[in-house]
Amino acid sequence: MCATRYDLHIHSSYSDGYAEISEIAQRANTLHLEVIGIADHFWPSVGSQRGGKNIIENRRTDIETARSDYPKIVILDGAEVDIQSNGSLAPVAGGLDQFDIIIGSFHWVSDSTTWASALSKALQKPKFQILGHWDGYLSSYREEDGRIVAQAIADTGIAIELNGRYMSEHTEFLELAKDYGCVFSLGSDSHSLETVGQLDYQKKLASNLELELAEPSTLLSLKG
Repeated sequence: MCATRYDLHIHSSYSDGYAEISEIAQRANTLHLEVIGIADHFWPSVGSQRGGKNIIENRRTDIETARSDYPKIVILDGAEVDIQSNGSLAPVAGGLDQFDIIIGSFHWVSDSTTWASALSKALQKPKFQILGHWDGYLSSYREEDGRIVAQAIADTGIAIELNGRYMSEHTEFLELAKDYGCVFSLGSDSHSLETVGQLDYQKKLASNLELELAEPSTLLSLKG
């Protein structure tokens, strides 16, 4: 499998996206993507709809239908979950183990030191496989905080996402993380059908900085 023929961060109409899962799968098929991750928000994470377990189960039914319709595409049943200030992940009805893959993301503004503290706690026993849009809500960045985070991430094997919606402002952290042996993943963070698979910026960034892109299968194995 080619390491760049995937998009692991797509939102559907089951959270704050605008496309149905059937439409997303059809678009992925047109783009010849091999793996996609439907990574919706679920209550109480930011961007979620109220409804809890019913929404999750209804979405899973749609994912199963899409898998049958497009058997050549690996369609992952994922979730994007908020990393909270104490390092815990926001709860999800039915727990996190029900999903194929979890993206842990910050959706609250913090300075570099607060970010590093919360993330270090979250990485002690990580329950996610991808760190989503790592600097999308950072108000500042300090190299010493970046070193703490890069070391902690490298020790876990989780991937740092190269995100299409929140383009990294602090690429020096990505180079630092590379030096520590971190791996990276691709995600469009799509909220519309047109942006599914839009990965040109992320691929160019990975190429320019010589970042190692993780295979989806490697990230899935982190669930144990």
